[in-house]
Amino acid sequence: MSGPPPPAADTKTRDLGNGVIELFLPLPGKPTIVNIYLVDLGNGEWALIDTGTGRELSRKAFSSALADLGIAEDTVRHLLATHHHPDHFGASEALAKDLGTRIYLHPLERETINWMSALSASTMLDHVRRHGIPVPKDAGEAPKPANVWADTYKPAPHTDHELVDGEVLELGKRRFRVVHTPGHTAGHCCFHELESGVLFVGDHLLPKITPHIGVFSAGPQNPLGDFIASQEKIHALEGVVLVGPAHGGVFPDHKHRATQLIAHHEHRMLEMHDYLRRRSASAYDVAQHAFKWVFEGDPEVQRFNRGAAVMETIAHLNLLEARGTATTEERDGVVYFQAA
Repeated sequence: MSGPPPPAADTKTRDLGNGVIELFLPLPGKPTIVNIYLVDLGNGEWALIDTGTGRELSRKAFSSALADLGIAEDTVRHLLATHHHPDHFGASEALAKDLGTRIYLHPLERETINWMSALSASTMLDHVRRHGIPVPKDAGEAPKPANVWADTYKPAPHTDHELVDGEVLELGKRRFRVVHTPGHTAGHCCFHELESGVLFVGDHLLPKITPHIGVFSAGPQNPLGDFIASQEKIHALEGVVLVGPAHGGVFPDHKHRATQLIAHHEHRMLEMHDYLRRRSASAYDVAQHAFKWVFEGDPEVQRFNRGAAVMETIAHLNLLEARGTATTEERDGVVYFQAA
């Protein structure tokens, strides 16, 4: 399968050939579009890769795209979810409830949904303070993740099929090999459709940017180590003709991009390690050095970017510690890293 031409500016869908259709749905922030995919199963049914958000604008765009394609909504019988984030799983409740769509999700994603819905604001604040972010004692309550995502996130409350690494899902005439790729999230999965050769990668293998890899108050403590191992796993895949990412254009060379992403994070860790050789520092201190631009500009945007940068910095520093090239000590309730 050769790469298709780019769509026109007002196009909602693009035919990738071999019964694979890409849909473009709106997002409320940056990136502004999420790519989801329909796969013709050859038996009057379709499989859907990811959902877009639960917002009405996204749901209407999805329905409109199906109508333009002449696809009845109730023929979308299977949802293969790469991971639990709002732009990938946020409309899954409606699909399951209204259309009877079967939900395929890795069990670690369901665990994450459960702990995030129960995560308290105070736990979040304790976590960011412990890593050096200067949050005043009278800052008040931070919003819970469940509340921040409320209008975009309406996840299906159940899973019909728990995804297993390496299994092959036989749906109609199609065979989807499940590739568990933890890192961006603990249960992130890619799907290699063996007939067309398309590899649906969610956020794991984006063509222009790297997904956020962060350490939070719950969840994996070495997600970057997982992410790099997952890139090596994807690099080893054979028979991939085209990569279908959630953001950005489709592209043909998964091995090259996996190599680039590994090199990017290795370089970033080297920069952070060099900084730690000169001084002991909190993740917040290191983040200011490594991500200078996110500490500038509009205060609200700056606060969000600052938090994301620190969580990602912790992931890099934790991997340095796991490799034995950095150590930690806690002073006055703040974790400090230093080169080993």
